[in-house]
Amino acid sequence: LPLLLDAIERLPAFTRLTNTLPPPGERRVISGLAGSSDAAAVAALSRAAPGRFVVVVAGTLPEAERWLADLRALLAEDIVALYPPREGFGEAEPHMEVAGERVETMERTMRGEVRLLVTTARALLERTRMPGALRDLRVELRRGDERRLPELVEHLERIGLERVPMVEDVAQFSVRGGILDVYGFGMAEPVRAEFWGDEIVDLRHFDMTSQRSTREVPLALILPVDGSVKDSALESERRTILTLWTPDTLLVRPGGTQIEAELQRTWAEAEHHIDLARRRGEDVPTRSDLFEDPATLEPQLHA
Repeated sequence: LPLLLDAIERLPAFTRLTNTLPPPGERRVISGLAGSSDAAAVAALSRAAPGRFVVVVAGTLPEAERWLADLRALLAEDIVALYPPREGFGEAEPHMEVAGERVETMERTMRGEVRLLVTTARALLERTRMPGALRDLRVELRRGDERRLPELVEHLERIGLERVPMVEDVAQFSVRGGILDVYGFGMAEPVRAEFWGDEIVDLRHFDMTSQRSTREVPLALILPVDGSVKDSALESERRTILTLWTPDTLLVRPGGTQIEAELQRTWAEAEHHIDLARRRGEDVPTRSDLFEDPATLEPQLHA
């Protein structure tokens, strides 16, 4: 596959494209890309312009997942990520897999690890307090750190992790004496921290089936849970993911993708679902709290 990208980069048309990449506010139209050759062209573009942040906005989640699969096959997986939309129209995300991918992608984007982001029009419209939560509420555990376990437990509950007798799934933690087991988003395996007083004397992965400790861990990063962080822990305003993009971001709009129409449809559906929730007696934020007005978002996309 790298040979395929090499061949694309040698094409005269590709050279013209890279020599005339659009500055903010302008666009270029690329034609003649059948099948998955659109993803191959974008992958080559990302490789040829390593200093630019590239975003592909698909119309639907299945289309975004197709782009993600193609781009990850063509490039190193760790520089490509998906920011999916929420499953529902509320702030809480009931599906841990979706919540985890949203949080992990946002955290890696904020650290500059993601160079090619795939998302959907609806996800662009959603507002979240996660950027502030990731900056202010994340927890880093290292061997030798000193932390009061009761305060750490209280903080984990505030950022949305569930306390359980035994960790069996992501976004859970348990405490037995001076041992803290936690399985946060982005962890390959759950982590066990052993305390002696206020000091972490051992930090290891453990197997959930046998509950036995395995290899040592230099750092355990615990991220907040999207939509489940307690209001008392949050002070930052809700923002869209566009606020994390650099000013010279290259926005790729696949042919036939009706971004503006999808933004308007999402905006109308959000009001309908929020009205239904209020009729059921639920205390929910307003539409303007959870979604950006398309009239405000569209000029930002065009820029």
